Amino acid sequence: MDDGLPERLLGVTTFVLARAGRAGRARMGALADGHGLGLWHVAVLAALAEGPPVSQRALGTRLGIDPSDLVEVVGRLEGLGLARRERDPADRRRYLVEPTAAGRAELDAVTAGAARLDAELLAPLDPGERAQLHALLLRVLAHHDPRAGGVR
Repeated sequence: MDDGLPERLLGVTTFVLARAGRAGRARMGALADGHGLGLWHVAVLAALAEGPPVSQRALGTRLGIDPSDLVEVVGRLEGLGLARRERDPADRRRYLVEPTAAGRAELDAVTAGAARLDAELLAPLDPGERAQLHALLLRVLAHHDPRAGGVR
């Protein structure tokens, strides 16, 4: 018996994509962990950095995070000084969340590390192939998750 993965499975694109995704997720998780964060913390910082302060509810909807989980994530970011949460002056029942300068700097550091991880994970591909793979994966993602439709 061969020690390699079964050829029948290697012929299934979904299987190959899942295995490559697992390798990427493990590396990205280790990178985030090295910054004292989890993947959801990085996702929340990235979403916050793209615009004005946003309500926790809108943030949770945008990222697909359960509201109770989001409270924990934002609380951790706030505790680390990476985000701030303040009452919405227009509706005192809501909180608005925004990144701090330290949060933006941490996101920059994680993003730079992620670019290095991309280069490592995709090392067998030349730059054109990397760009093509990225574009194709974005199309597949947009087909299954409308929140990714505006990504270019």
